Amino acid sequence: MAISLLEHSNLLTSKVVGKFEEVIPVRAGFGGFFPEETTPSLEVDVEVQRDNDLIAVDVQRFTEGNPGKTSKITEHKYIPPFYKQEYYFHTDSVYINTIAQGVMTNPNINRLLAQNALKNMTKERLKIERAIRKQQAQVLQTGIVTLTNGDNIDYRRKAGSIVDISGGTGYWSVSATAKPLDDIQNGLRFLRDVGNSSSGVVNVVMRSEGLNAMMATTQFKEEADFRRVERVNISMPQFDEATGLAFHGQLGAGDFVVNLWTYNEKYTDANGATQYYLDLNKVVMLPGDFQGKTVFGGLMAANDLNIGGVTTMVPSVVEAKYLMRSFANERTLQSGLEMTSAPIVIPFTIDKIYTMQVLA
Repeated sequence: MAISLLEHSNLLTSKVVGKFEEVIPVRAGFGGFFPEETTPSLEVDVEVQRDNDLIAVDVQRFTEGNPGKTSKITEHKYIPPFYKQEYYFHTDSVYINTIAQGVMTNPNINRLLAQNALKNMTKERLKIERAIRKQQAQVLQTGIVTLTNGDNIDYRRKAGSIVDISGGTGYWSVSATAKPLDDIQNGLRFLRDVGNSSSGVVNVVMRSEGLNAMMATTQFKEEADFRRVERVNISMPQFDEATGLAFHGQLGAGDFVVNLWTYNEKYTDANGATQYYLDLNKVVMLPGDFQGKTVFGGLMAANDLNIGGVTTMVPSVVEAKYLMRSFANERTLQSGLEMTSAPIVIPFTIDKIYTMQVLA
């Protein structure tokens, strides 16, 4: 039975609003450590020069001075991963049902269709944002961005920055013998001595399982039981809606202040399985002076160009984080919208990352 235009409009409006409420937000996660910027080039150049802490040696007056030594500058060129998400009008049931009713000339219906298409493109953009969060988590855990259709990007973190503590004091799940505070202290020592960090504040991020195991250890309980000296200040978790991280308190470790965070955000992979950005058994340590960026490479587009009186389309490069454009195939009648992006997560101070495996 056919329905009236008013009934169809109400049905369409209700359906669009209902779906809109189901959009799952993408929280910033580690994004705060990797501020975003764009570049007009298809490739991204990264220049790295490691500093040193050499000391000056005195000389006699009126003699030659000591020649200065500088570290070798290394330049790396990276091709950012490319993402292209597409939305087809003919696969959208809202669109098909609308044109089947013959109401495409109604401006209100057209506006609703545009809103519906834009909403679907928003979902496609969120997929790309999740891929960026995954890149950031991979850099902080392994130093390698793994790709499906491209060469993996290996930032070559030092072996000493990625450790398995089972060879030392043991995993944190063995509460009687584990020494999580010693493990954190070792990480702080690496960040200062090898990473040349000058920050007095270090962020320690883990999953809830790691935090629970740490707080259950004998060493942690004894440290928290001090009556005269407060070295552990753990309170109720404070969840940050924007980042998805929860703040749990602070530790005093040597001359460092350690901020404790948990990060339990997840995504659904291409096979429909639930995955977490941060591995259950990993702990990531980042000092306050860590530097990294999420750089968006240039995106290919097409512009009209008049050549000898003939107008033709030629490729061009657009500087943007995301680029949305329409497409249509007159032969197959397929049409839709596509969104492209070329983000790459870059850790500039690569030695200011310390990662531990704390659970089996």
